[in-house]
Amino acid sequence: MKVSEAIEDYLYSIRVIENKAANTVSSYANDLRRYEEYLVSFGIEDVEDINLQVIQEFAGSCLKELSRSSVVHMMTSLRNFHNYLFINHNIASPIGSFAVRKNRDHLPLFLNEEDMEKLLASCDTDDPKGCLHHLILQLIYVSGLRVSELCELQIRQVNLAHSQLRILGKGSKERIVLINEETRELMNHYFTVIRTRFNRHKNNTLFFINQLGNPLNRQYVFNLIKKKADELNLNSAISPHTLRHSFATHMLSSGADLRSVQQLLGHSDISTTQIYTHVQNEQLRKAYDLLNRAGMDKDVETSEGEN
Repeated sequence: MKVSEAIEDYLYSIRVIENKAANTVSSYANDLRRYEEYLVSFGIEDVEDINLQVIQEFAGSCLKELSRSSVVHMMTSLRNFHNYLFINHNIASPIGSFAVRKNRDHLPLFLNEEDMEKLLASCDTDDPKGCLHHLILQLIYVSGLRVSELCELQIRQVNLAHSQLRILGKGSKERIVLINEETRELMNHYFTVIRTRFNRHKNNTLFFINQLGNPLNRQYVFNLIKKKADELNLNSAISPHTLRHSFATHMLSSGADLRSVQQLLGHSDISTTQIYTHVQNEQLRKAYDLLNRAGMDKDVETSEGEN
């Protein structure tokens, strides 16, 4: 079976038969196209010619160009693809138990509260476009939305009267996200005043549209944050996901429990959220240091008094 044919067959299956989310299908498709290009470059056109060594070398080449988490995702895509071929076409999977280990000690990039305030303050809210940009940045930060969830937010999912958003996350799982009063007012102003000016097509059901009346996309938000990072001399590696990480980190540092943050982020497995426990551990370490320091000071005072 040709590699290209097998990939098309698999993508059709997950899109039409399994009815997976469009973002999931797109993500798998990108991984498998990269895989196909690698195989073709080595003259491998038939899936039955793929062996474990090829998989390992492909993973190694990806690690030179992509983040480890991206390669972990890539290997998941490949494993699901080859499992599908085995179940539906009786073509043995070459992956076996091979996996790229995800380094859980690696901390996601996040902004401290001072830099986050600087980022939000950089938008000119007197300008309609600047107001949109400010709302995009603030909403991701105060709600922990994924960029795809923000771009795909429908008007019917927004309940400003109750300061709630009904979010459809990964796997079409629904969760309720609360927003604070400031964000609610920003959203109301954008929707009733600014969006009305932008909405040239008059039939757009998306809550967020740009100044041309077109839907927002990931690249629009990504470019916005990159531009702001350059202007403010912030870490050049920040992205929309950085704001989501900042939300989780600041929530935990303010005393929120891990299970609540898991629900707010829409993580199906709490182990995904546990990467943020560095915050709680850091808070405990600081408290322990303060306690020890206080004890030492007391010992010194007692000793001086006895003398």
